[in-house]
Amino acid sequence: MGAINTYQDLVEAIDQNGIDATVKAHRKPPLHTRILRELYELYLDQPKYVEFLAHYPLIPSDLAERIAQDLGDEQVAIARGLASNPRSSQPTLNRLCTHADTAVRKALAANSNLTPKECQQLVEDDNPFVRATLAGNPSLPAGLQFVLSADDAGCVRAALAGRKTLDPDIAVQLSQDDDICVRTAIICNWTQDPELLHLWAELDDPISQQLLLRRHKPLEPSLIETLSLSPAGDIRKEAIQRSELTGPRMLWLVESDNLQDRLFLAEQTDLPSSIQRLLAQDSSPKVRRRLAANTCIDDGIAMHIASSDDLQACRTLAKNSALQDDCIAQLCTHPDDNIALLVAYREDLNDHHRDLLLNQRQSITVAEHLAYQGVGYRHVGTDPAEQLARADAPSLRRYAAQSANLEISTFQQLSKDPTPAIREAVASNSSTPESCLQALTQDNQRAVMFAAEDNLAKRLRKASTPERVIEENEEADDNIPNPLLNKLINFFTE
Repeated sequence: MGAINTYQDLVEAIDQNGIDATVKAHRKPPLHTRILRELYELYLDQPKYVEFLAHYPLIPSDLAERIAQDLGDEQVAIARGLASNPRSSQPTLNRLCTHADTAVRKALAANSNLTPKECQQLVEDDNPFVRATLAGNPSLPAGLQFVLSADDAGCVRAALAGRKTLDPDIAVQLSQDDDICVRTAIICNWTQDPELLHLWAELDDPISQQLLLRRHKPLEPSLIETLSLSPAGDIRKEAIQRSELTGPRMLWLVESDNLQDRLFLAEQTDLPSSIQRLLAQDSSPKVRRRLAANTCIDDGIAMHIASSDDLQACRTLAKNSALQDDCIAQLCTHPDDNIALLVAYREDLNDHHRDLLLNQRQSITVAEHLAYQGVGYRHVGTDPAEQLARADAPSLRRYAAQSANLEISTFQQLSKDPTPAIREAVASNSSTPESCLQALTQDNQRAVMFAAEDNLAKRLRKASTPERVIEENEEADDNIPNPLLNKLINFFTE
């Protein structure tokens, strides 16, 4: 925006940029008084330019008074500008207190040059928004602040609560207001006497304490300490989270009669094993489950839970992703199948765990679930493999057909199974008897036939491997001829 040297320049700027933009652009440096007076004298009959003068904060006081004297009731925009203008005289402001338009009175209520007389008139205004605007005015006398603190409109009391300067007695009164918006405004925005913050923290009023925790500025440690002793569990929890969890505080929480305190403690990281041991013996199953779900649980405490008869805690522990191998192994041997099943679906099992789940349990239930998953483990024991081989479900018989520990009769039975996938599993098993493989080479399914032929070919290649490869690592007198290999060689050479 260009420089204003004449009233013509000012008229052009107002026409091009509007009143608000022109006022904002020419606060510093201010426009010359001569230009402002010429604009008023020459454009007195055009409201747009008079409105600019009414809104311009650096207008001469006598010019503002002339505009106010010529003001008509219908010139609301001009009146609104005068009401907010710091150069308006006290008589002008006093006259505008009774203006018929609410927007004018609202603009007047925000003017920091109001005297107690105008404030007294506006306190009694019928419109609550006018009174709410006045409540935030820094020139509002303390006596009238008390009047507005009892205003029927909540927006007025909330605006009063947001003041930067407020009598502490009024603040205490507003902090007990029935309107939560008013209480929020005073407690969250209070910046004067810090003793009031301590008063609200010590009242044991959950709403006041919750609002203290919602303040933007960090609370001092003494306030946090007070809130951490609140009778409300959620407030205690949030306050403790904002402070360091010391040993005495942990002991206080673990011995608390409030369940929420112990639940909160059980989910914390870096808990000493002594505290974890107390939590593991807690009378509430919820606390024991919360501890069992903690990924930072001590290995010894985890083993204690895994070997206990606390089924709920064991179930939760079985789903803990941070367990050590020995604890998982302990859960694998748990007498309850439901717990062992949860372990069976973990993704961090090793062969030792699978051996415990498949071969060391009295029930076949867990083995069936592992079979349904298709877990690749060939060392299924004879008993579970035989039971799976007699199952009605084809997927279980197929899993059994991959075992190296089946009886010969079972291999023969499975090699005649009506399900092609089972016969193919038998044909691919390196422990399948030769007679079964020979029979499967005549199978009507090409996949089964090829699998059997491939299995026999692998055995033949293994049998024809030069002995010198083995002699390099073993003594020559330890090599004992394998009768089965001799039979295979004779079979394929005849």
